Amino acid sequence: MIYTADVLIIGGGGSGMSAAISAATSGASVIVLEKCPQVGGSTAMSVGSFTAANTSYQYRAGVNDSIDLFIEDMKVANGPFEERENKELRRILAENAGPTVEWLSSIGVQFLGPTPEPPYEKPRMHNVLPNSRAYRDALLRECRKRGVTICMSMQVDRLLRNAAGEIIGAGANGMNYFGRRGVILATGDYSASTELKARFVGEDAAKVPPVNPSNTGDGFKLGSDVGAVMTQMDRLYEGLRFAPSNRPDFIKMLPSHPAVSRVMRAVTERLPKNLLAYVIRGALTTWIGPNNTMYRAGAILVTPDGRRVANEDSDKLMARAVAATDVNAGYMVFDSRVARKFSAWPNPVSTFPGVAYAYVHDYRRYRPDVYHRADTVEELAADIGVDPEAMRSTIDKWNRQVVAGEDSEFGRGNLGEGIINGPFYALGPMQAYVTLADGGLAVDTELRVTDADGDPIPGLWAAGSTGQGGLQLLNHGLHIGWAMISGRLSGRHVAQAQNRLDLKPVEPAPTG
Repeated sequence: MIYTADVLIIGGGGSGMSAAISAATSGASVIVLEKCPQVGGSTAMSVGSFTAANTSYQYRAGVNDSIDLFIEDMKVANGPFEERENKELRRILAENAGPTVEWLSSIGVQFLGPTPEPPYEKPRMHNVLPNSRAYRDALLRECRKRGVTICMSMQVDRLLRNAAGEIIGAGANGMNYFGRRGVILATGDYSASTELKARFVGEDAAKVPPVNPSNTGDGFKLGSDVGAVMTQMDRLYEGLRFAPSNRPDFIKMLPSHPAVSRVMRAVTERLPKNLLAYVIRGALTTWIGPNNTMYRAGAILVTPDGRRVANEDSDKLMARAVAATDVNAGYMVFDSRVARKFSAWPNPVSTFPGVAYAYVHDYRRYRPDVYHRADTVEELAADIGVDPEAMRSTIDKWNRQVVAGEDSEFGRGNLGEGIINGPFYALGPMQAYVTLADGGLAVDTELRVTDADGDPIPGLWAAGSTGQGGLQLLNHGLHIGWAMISGRLSGRHVAQAQNRLDLKPVEPAPTG
């Protein structure tokens, strides 16, 4: 069978559904092919923050911001990666972030904020209410309202071209789907692609599992097969997160209906700040891993065999070392001195900047399954299931290295003061994950996918992580922003393109 619409979108996450709505409101008919049984992608799994300038939320909060200030702050956040930045796409992001927040609000998404997000000078973080499923549900409602056809469990395996070489469709599940005006790749990143991670980052990185196992880099392969260029594929976010809690998470249990979100926003905006922080700490201790400042203060990472396995100065090295264990597990171990330091401001264990901060005692209250305390090292080891002699040997060796002022095993620079004074603590188990991959297909300022010469591939666009095109996105809330912004823009551009189905015959695009 053959199915045809004006616009064909591959991927039903935040960027794909935003593209579908944008195309539909521009007068185009739309088909979305989603390989999973449900839509949402990584957007529905995220913390949900959206960083933007010049929003009505900022105006009500008395924040005087500008696009240029936003861009300057992104330069600061980029640090040494600034020289790699795609500055044209960054300006597109900055200029469209505020209007996109307002658009999301118009379809029922509510935010808490704006809240501070260092190193930004202005408060720009807008935190979705009640959770990130609100994006998915609002976008899905709007797709249905606009007549978008969404096909689930559709695995796209090839792109189709007309006689002129233009991309006009895709093959999925043995059927052909066509987009008269073009095709948008919105399949997410490649964090679950063992092949792409090994090829561009290394075999150690390939062993680190993804947060979203569906992000297998489908759009990267489809695009590459027709001449697209992959850029900055060495960028992975590798880190440690706590194992999922078996306790109910009140915030994630809340339904994402617009009425609930409006009520929640009204309540949260009126709650005393300390009471709001109390409510959010439960989510903090569930979703967010401990700050690296704890390692700099003297904590160490041990695996279930009781050994240190990596330089704790590096998230990447810790994640790879933990992923290499048989059970993908590690524990942060520290003494009473570190515990006291991270029991009060300005040293939280984990944080939603400007919203809530969680300290050591909050983990005892909200996550007793990952909080461990004992009077001796041996008792702590027994509590977390580690051989006591191995743990004692590791800590004694670490303390000797601290006294000597050199980590002779892994070259760690920030040694702290050792693990000496009881009681002793551990947080974990923590598991290694790749949360995001920042490579993308090269795109121009209209989100058209480009080839090795920088020329647009006719009929092919990309959005979200698939079309990141060299953007750095090194602070919180930028990936969600780019997903929605690039989706809206690409949908509009494709809807305005010419009909490409007049040129026949239709044939599969050659691979290689």
